[in-house]
Amino acid sequence: MNPNSDLQLVPETLLKKRHDLDALQAKRAAEAINNPRVSRKRISDKSKKVKVVKAETILIQSRHRKNARTRFNRVSKKGMQTRASDKSVVKTKVWDSVKEEEVDEKELEKRQEKEQQDKAAPDDSDDDEEVADEKNDQQLHKIPYKANSIGATTVFAVLIRPTIHTTPKPVKKTLSTLRLRRMHEGVFLPYTDATRKMLHLVEPYVLYGMPSTETISDLVRRRGFCRVDGKRVPLADNNVIERELGDVGLICVEDLVQVLSSASLDAMEGEKDGTFGKVTKFLWPFRLTSRKSKFQSKMLDLKEGKLYGDQGEAMNGYIREML
Repeated sequence: MNPNSDLQLVPETLLKKRHDLDALQAKRAAEAINNPRVSRKRISDKSKKVKVVKAETILIQSRHRKNARTRFNRVSKKGMQTRASDKSVVKTKVWDSVKEEEVDEKELEKRQEKEQQDKAAPDDSDDDEEVADEKNDQQLHKIPYKANSIGATTVFAVLIRPTIHTTPKPVKKTLSTLRLRRMHEGVFLPYTDATRKMLHLVEPYVLYGMPSTETISDLVRRRGFCRVDGKRVPLADNNVIERELGDVGLICVEDLVQVLSSASLDAMEGEKDGTFGKVTKFLWPFRLTSRKSKFQSKMLDLKEGKLYGDQGEAMNGYIREML
């Protein structure tokens, strides 16, 4: 009887893997003998790495810090001069009803130039061009909207720029007063004179505007968290609202949306103990996402651009992109 008959056969693929592992270990051992200074342990040790900062980077950071401090002091003394307006500004946007998306102004100009070139070119099919122009006119619609938040009682502000060591302390303090401490966090604010001045002081860091009732409802239902005993609790049950805000007559999510959509008179007068103040204190700051993913910003090099400050009713579209 063969003594090896009870032994289990090892698959050939497993033997190949073991052989490859043994070969890899032997290769690493040989590299460690030939180059003893370059070992994997020393490469992975981050404590021994020395970070080199270029002189140009230090100069750029100091220039940014100086410019931010100069702007903060100028706005705090003289106020906004060019971007802010005391009148309601109305603009128009072009909406494509077929694609159900907003048409960029540059794309619209390219379309118009192409149409003019086609008209200038000699062609026998004039009837077809007229039909195409009528279809384009029916497809594109101009929609007016408010470009600033003048006349609003409530605004929604989002922190779109991180606060780092180069950010001046007054800017950090103002953002902390507005409860904007983390990137892409948003809060509801009563649009009073004091709040408007604070938003102007930190305008390059925030994006704010007038949210509609539908947008507020989506925010509260999809990203709503509340503060219970200092903890962040999901806003998934009306019993939590009734237990925390029942003394002011709020028992459900619809009541929160109604208060947030139209700030009451006590909030406009600056009383923090009013209904609007209690609701904003009860709600945890909304944590949203970036409008551009890491893949789009790094690999595709799609930047956010110079989008900041008061956006008026256009803030509804930006909020839906960040939900």
